[in-house]
Amino acid sequence: MNLDRFTMISNKVVEFKSTFRTGEVLRLVETSIGTDPPAPKLDAGTAPIERKDVAVQTGGSPRHTLVTCDDIKLSNWLQKIYPLVDEELSAGVTESYDVNDNFSDTTERLIIRKHQELMLKRSNPSTDGCQKLSMGAAAWLSIATRDAPLLVLSCSSYHEAWCEHTYSSITAFTPRRDTYGSVQWVELCSNPVKACIESLETNPFNKDMFAGGTVSGDVYIWHYELDLKHEQNSLSELFSETTDYGKVVDMAWMKPNPLTKDFGLLSCHSDGIVILWKVGKHVGKDKTFRISTPSASQKAIILTQILTISNSEFVVSTVDGSLLLCSITQLIPIGKGSNGSAPSSTTPISSNTKNCFAPAITELQPHSFAVTTLLKMENSRQQILVSCDLTGEVYFHDISDAINSTPTLIIKMPLPFKNKIVCSDDMRFIMSPNNNGVLDVYKIDSGSQESIESGGLQGKPNIIRFSCNGKWIITGPYDGGFIIYSVAMDI
Repeated sequence: MNLDRFTMISNKVVEFKSTFRTGEVLRLVETSIGTDPPAPKLDAGTAPIERKDVAVQTGGSPRHTLVTCDDIKLSNWLQKIYPLVDEELSAGVTESYDVNDNFSDTTERLIIRKHQELMLKRSNPSTDGCQKLSMGAAAWLSIATRDAPLLVLSCSSYHEAWCEHTYSSITAFTPRRDTYGSVQWVELCSNPVKACIESLETNPFNKDMFAGGTVSGDVYIWHYELDLKHEQNSLSELFSETTDYGKVVDMAWMKPNPLTKDFGLLSCHSDGIVILWKVGKHVGKDKTFRISTPSASQKAIILTQILTISNSEFVVSTVDGSLLLCSITQLIPIGKGSNGSAPSSTTPISSNTKNCFAPAITELQPHSFAVTTLLKMENSRQQILVSCDLTGEVYFHDISDAINSTPTLIIKMPLPFKNKIVCSDDMRFIMSPNNNGVLDVYKIDSGSQESIESGGLQGKPNIIRFSCNGKWIITGPYDGGFIIYSVAMDI
């Protein structure tokens, strides 16, 4: 190395005084030339010290600002809710049923809870006090509040042929919200009828209107009205007529005529007769149909259920398990047969045969026992006919385009025998009431079964009805008692 290029004279140090430590003497590192490495650690006194605002560090965060509380209002609120909380706690755990507890193959859960019990009063305790109220009918009407519809119920004792069937009525219940928003059904009114109600059916195209049929063959039509001005509810009778045929076992509505706006109502009578009623400004009998088939020509047909498929087709079922699809587009007068002979004497016909006809009938695959339920479901643009018999055997017929006599699906629900069913809209679950307040739930694709134990009610129910919005189920009667369940889908 050429040392001539270097000098041994130290240059003067240029000092930059700290603005933070103006009163202190700083130690400076000598910048003389040398070959030693720099000091491993600089004097800490040369590093500037950051000054922090103490007020900022100790100031309160807006997130923890003290919130004032009105102790008087809090006390009043606690006193107000205490009785309700105490009542809920004393009642124990709320009975609920989660279908997906055992079904893990779906993301949706069907949750069913017992919501309320309703008890109907006996119409005439002096005469039927010793008889159990084992027969009933129910219909859900229009929505009243919080997705809760109005409800109409009827209940009676089991009847023999010699019964008088008097002292009967229908009772309407309206849902009302309490202070905390819970819905409870309370009695609205009660209307008398000539005989015990066998069936009730809501008009799906006007849910304020519903029809009823009795064990004596009477047909009723009622209308629910809400007077907003006076805040009064009323149930008025629009029509009633006594027919010459057997008891009304079931009823079904048809879509209104696009020209006349009249509704069609079918009353299904046990002795093989179906009557079509026109319901509009005036109500009256339009046509009478006698149901018969070549396979049952030698015996009387006893009908059990009816279901409309369209304005020109309906399905009826019988006690021997037959499923008959009836078309009324081409009718044959009953007065005389096509060969001029008189009609068969096995089925009674009224003396007035002017509007009595035989519909065209297609026989679907029959059940082995009496059919107790007919349902029409729609899924993926398909129309499915669901039928169930007394043994719990369920048929699914695809009736979308052409009639298929062979069921697309057959399910055999476990015993004991089931007499009525309802099916969820997605056709994944079947619900059926069992004895003593038990609701059985079946998963169609896996065949698994669970039960909801309600407890406290005795008897064998004969009705189960789904509300139109799919959020409520009613079962009964359990010696005059009914159970309302709430249904929810948890995704």
